[in-house]
Amino acid sequence: MTARRTMSSKMTVARQSKVRSAHLIGPMSRRLGPAAIALLVLGLSGCRDHWGLDNQTAALLGDPEKRHPITFSSRTEALYVELVPDGGGLSNNQQIDIIRFVDRFKVEGTGRLMVAAPGSPRGALSASRSVRQVEEIVRGAGLPPESVANARAPADTRYGPAIRLAYERPVAVAPQCGDWSEDLGPNRERLPHTNFGCATQRNLAMSVVTSRDLQVPQEDGDRAGERRTAVWTKFTGLSSGGGGSAAPGVAVPPGVGAAPGAAAP
Repeated sequence: MTARRTMSSKMTVARQSKVRSAHLIGPMSRRLGPAAIALLVLGLSGCRDHWGLDNQTAALLGDPEKRHPITFSSRTEALYVELVPDGGGLSNNQQIDIIRFVDRFKVEGTGRLMVAAPGSPRGALSASRSVRQVEEIVRGAGLPPESVANARAPADTRYGPAIRLAYERPVAVAPQCGDWSEDLGPNRERLPHTNFGCATQRNLAMSVVTSRDLQVPQEDGDRAGERRTAVWTKFTGLSSGGGGSAAPGVAVPPGVGAAPGAAAP
C-alpha cells in the first residue's frame, strides 16, 4: 500500500509539473513570436547591405549615354513648288529653292525623296515641264534613282497646283534632367548620382545641327584642291608660283624646281 501511494504521488507531481510547464511555455512562445520575426527581418536587412550590383548593371548606371539616352523622332520636311497655268516651267528662284532642298535631303534625310506631281488634270497639264525640270535637278545633284520616289498628289494645295517634294529626317529628343530624389550622402557602390551626365546629353541633343550625325557618320567627300596644293607645296619646298624658291629651312634636292634642260650645280 505504501508503494502504491508513493507511485501515485509521483505521478501526480509529474502531471502538475507538465501542466505548469505548458502554462509557462504557451505565453512565452507567444511573446517570442514577434521578437523572432523582428530578429529575422533585421538579419535579412543586414544581409541586404552586403549585396552588390552585378558588373552589367553597374556599367549601365555609370554611362550617361545609356542612363540618359538621346532618343529620336521623325519629322517631315516638305517643299511646295507652285505652278503657273501656262506651263512655262520653273522660275530661277524656284530652281534655287529645289537645289537647296535636295542638298538638305542629302545631308539630313532618311529614306527616299518623294516627288509628288498634281493629281488633277489641270495640274498635270501645267506640271509636265516643271516635273521634268525637277527630275533634272535631282539627277544633277547626284542622287541615285532608287533614292527618289515619284507619286501623285491627292489634290491641289490651297495655292493651286503645286509639286510637292518631301523627305523624313530624324530629330533629336533631349532627355529630361533634374532628378535629385536620391540622397548623395551614402554611396556604397561608388556610382555616379542619378543626374550625372544628363545635362551634357541634353545640351548635345539641343545644339546639334544635323540629328542624323548622332546616328551615323557622314560620308567622306572630295578633298579641297587648294588644301592639297598647300600641303604639297610645303612637302616639296616649292613656292606656289613655280619659281623654284624653297621654303625657309627646307633643303631642296639638286635639280628640283629647275627649268627643263638646265644643269644642276
